Amino acid sequence: MPAFQLSKWYLDCVTDSGNTLIAYIGDLHWGPVSFHFSSVLRTTGVQVVQQHSLREQSTPQVADDKVSWNSSQFGIAGTWHSDSHAVCETIFENEIGSVEWHCLMPRARACIGSDAGLGYVERLTMTIAPWKIPIQHLRWGHFCSASDWIVWIDWQGEYSKRVVCRNGERASASEIEDAQISFADGSRLNMDRSLTLRNGPLGTTALSSVPGVANTFPARLLQVNECKWRSRAKLERSASAPVEGWAIHEIVSWPK
Repeated sequence: MPAFQLSKWYLDCVTDSGNTLIAYIGDLHWGPVSFHFSSVLRTTGVQVVQQHSLREQSTPQVADDKVSWNSSQFGIAGTWHSDSHAVCETIFENEIGSVEWHCLMPRARACIGSDAGLGYVERLTMTIAPWKIPIQHLRWGHFCSASDWIVWIDWQGEYSKRVVCRNGERASASEIEDAQISFADGSRLNMDRSLTLRNGPLGTTALSSVPGVANTFPARLLQVNECKWRSRAKLERSASAPVEGWAIHEIVSWPK
């Protein structure tokens, strides 16, 4: 089989009012298929606007506790200053390849032009094609407030793995659902899913800008359904007052 390599950056920022920017920048190599991709999703109120490009962009630059990314094509000049500890994990590995998750900034102070808010930065590297991973459902997300942050990955299927980190420490979650995470210590994160950022099969959403996409990738990838939300979220704790913030989270479902 041809070698598969994917490197994908994800950066976001949510302002106090909920205006959101999400940027993806990456490279994919799979046998004779090789291309650069980038996309930006912006919200104002309940309006969601997306832009896609296959033109080569500069990659995010990392220096100490700062990540910067500038794109003249998308009209973005952004910086993320970390105030949290990185989380790195090998999510999946077999004889074919691996999935490496590098959450560089679970919470950051982000500035995108004149907008400022709390943000998040991660880099995902894969050396195994996503349609070859024995998985059925993936829930991923992060919550940020001035006092607390939470990040999570929950893979379920033939292969299952759950990683939850809260304020720099591993946390035990008894249940992870689309609208709620319940923790072993009795606290709970509630997410209202008030704004759907993207919903549909990857072949018609995230991969739709790739020329000849239907003839390039297997149907099992094109039919993967992604639903991503921006939620107003509340962390309820028995020993102290609840904390409100914003969450970006999603469920990704693979066809059987």
